[in-house]
Amino acid sequence: MSEAEEKKGPSKKELKKLAKKAQKDAAKANAKSGGGGGAASSNNNKAAPTTTAATTKSAPPSPPVYRLANVPSSLTAALNDACTIKACMGAILFSQKLLPGSSTSSSLPFLHGPALLYGDAAATTAPVVAFGGNGILKALSGQSVTSTTDDWLEFERAELRPAVGSGNQKKIDKALDKIVAALEVHGVSVVGTEALSLADVAITVTLLLSKSVMTTDLPPSIQTYVEITQNSSAYKQTKSLLSTLLPPSTSYDPTNPSLIQAASAIFAGAIFTTFPMAQSLGIEIKAFKCKDIKHGDYQCNVAMPLFQKLKAAGALPSGVNTPQQVAQAIIDSVSVENPVLCELTVNGPGFIMSRIKEEYLVRGVNEIITRGAPVKPKCCDAAANDEDMSGVVVDFSSPNIAKEMHVGHLRSTIIGEAVCRILEYSGKNVERVNHVGDWGTQFGMLIQYLKEEYPNFHEDIPNITDLTAFYKNAKSRFDESAEFK
Repeated sequence: MSEAEEKKGPSKKELKKLAKKAQKDAAKANAKSGGGGGAASSNNNKAAPTTTAATTKSAPPSPPVYRLANVPSSLTAALNDACTIKACMGAILFSQKLLPGSSTSSSLPFLHGPALLYGDAAATTAPVVAFGGNGILKALSGQSVTSTTDDWLEFERAELRPAVGSGNQKKIDKALDKIVAALEVHGVSVVGTEALSLADVAITVTLLLSKSVMTTDLPPSIQTYVEITQNSSAYKQTKSLLSTLLPPSTSYDPTNPSLIQAASAIFAGAIFTTFPMAQSLGIEIKAFKCKDIKHGDYQCNVAMPLFQKLKAAGALPSGVNTPQQVAQAIIDSVSVENPVLCELTVNGPGFIMSRIKEEYLVRGVNEIITRGAPVKPKCCDAAANDEDMSGVVVDFSSPNIAKEMHVGHLRSTIIGEAVCRILEYSGKNVERVNHVGDWGTQFGMLIQYLKEEYPNFHEDIPNITDLTAFYKNAKSRFDESAEFK
């Protein structure tokens, strides 16, 4: 599942409401069609389409929307792709809704970078209207571009971008000198008095993503020019928008030992195949462990919220009138050849129940036997490199060394050590820290109390086996007496 990720799914209370509403919708649909559609059904893994006797009125066409296709698959790669960043900034600056789009590899195989699509929100495909960062910016602006702006966009494409890419300092300085000259005339923009024009976004994004440029001493005017973009709300919102545009993780990864991830990938692939618009509706697609094993091993609860959102958007496919039918359509798209799930059924108002295949579990056990341990899970955040081996500091235990230790200290120590071992197993360099605090005050307090209560402690050794009581008495004197301090 991608950074983006990380949308919050419906709560139990919301699911119950959706379930009740789904049952009412199912009853209405059954009444119209003469019954059927609401009972639990099983997956025979046949590629038969879902059908119903009910006839529905054609939904009004959805308003056209922009979609961004061919986005890099990881957040790290996308945040370093100038074309993708320009598209996101353009959508934010010009208040254009931007949704994820499907790959154009089949229709336009020569187009490998991000492409802007425009069409019906409910359609599974849409035509390409622009590609390339500058072309997408112009399309999203909805404005007729002046010749001056066009010249600066061409400068960024044909001069600045190649200079930065080459690393040739003379070429970079020549391109920067041209920008400096324009800023001396206009101030905060190369084309006018207002910052963040189309040309400004194109130029500053290229500079911001160039490490060779940003690590050198830039002319003050260019430094200010770049910071205007960097500190803008549009640039800061780019990462949030970008996380919603990443292609969903629908491929099963056999190297990942997580059963939930494996089941979620199978469900996601079926959902996006059957309902392509689901990707842009902000619905979390995740498998959950069944509370009652008699119903199944894992379940997917997406059919009910998906039905509600598709219905609200007027995008329900013909013949799909209830959440149960949405669930059955998803089940019909799960191939019998999938390596993880079997015995898929629709339960109640639209819950999809499933079992884990025996051969999948057997294969996992055999790998543990032959390799000695399961495949190590990856441990990195969405924005980090997969090979990130940065250190992790774990602060745990940390007892008060002026007091006796007790069994409670073992709990923190055991939990902390367990966390450290998990992180180390996942490939992290772990530093264990046991912070004992300002021990000088505690021991000074104990020593002073010992001197006052037992002035002849050298000859008459006191019994301080109950160190906790001794510490409490010393602490009481410390808190009550300014002279003692």
